[in-house]
Amino acid sequence: MNEGLNTKPSSKEAKAKRAKEMQVKRNKAIRNRLIALCVIAVAVIGAVAFFVCKMLGVFDKQTEVSTLTLTDDGKVICEEVTTFDESFYDKGELKKFIKTEIDKYNQKAGSGKVKLDTLKVSGKTAYAKTIYASCEDYQAFTGIDVYAGTVKKAKKSYDFQDAFVTVKEGVKGTQAETLDITSQGKLKVLIVKENINVVVPGEIIYVSDGATTMVDKNTVSIAQPDGNQDATQLTYILYK
Repeated sequence: MNEGLNTKPSSKEAKAKRAKEMQVKRNKAIRNRLIALCVIAVAVIGAVAFFVCKMLGVFDKQTEVSTLTLTDDGKVICEEVTTFDESFYDKGELKKFIKTEIDKYNQKAGSGKVKLDTLKVSGKTAYAKTIYASCEDYQAFTGIDVYAGTVKKAKKSYDFQDAFVTVKEGVKGTQAETLDITSQGKLKVLIVKENINVVVPGEIIYVSDGATTMVDKNTVSIAQPDGNQDATQLTYILYK
């Protein structure tokens, strides 16, 4: 009888086993590297896509109603939302018309005074975002009366004869006397004659009462009570 079976693997079998184990480890390492590369690639592609979308304004907040924004440095940003007859205008014609008018103005007033930032057309709705270097440029280009400055300077051209109310945290309060307002010479004021939402770079503390609705503490909606879009009146917005 055999004294016993030799269960110890042969040298050739041991080498084959080690080779197989090493191959498994190599495959695992390759798989991990591929996963890492895929993660990096996705991150890079995502970053590039985000950058491109940002440059194209994809993530820019777009207002749903026409809005006039005064910035801290005196620029005026007009976002106009309007409907039009598709049979009369298409996006190409609309953009060409706007750019032609802007180029004409800039040739006289100076390069970059008015810039078309965005133009989008969806169905019968057009959205145009235009940036003006100052209130003076906005008024000269559009013909709409607008002024921004201190109360002291504004009194040289405007009489402040209006019904005012106080505003606190974006909510209208009690009646305010004109004299109480005009005596605060350093107070900032935006005066506009247009039916539009207006955003100022500060907290509103007084506003003309007649055709205004507070949206928040730095935004006023101006609209005539009878809904007549062709009728306008001077609106005073005072802020700090």
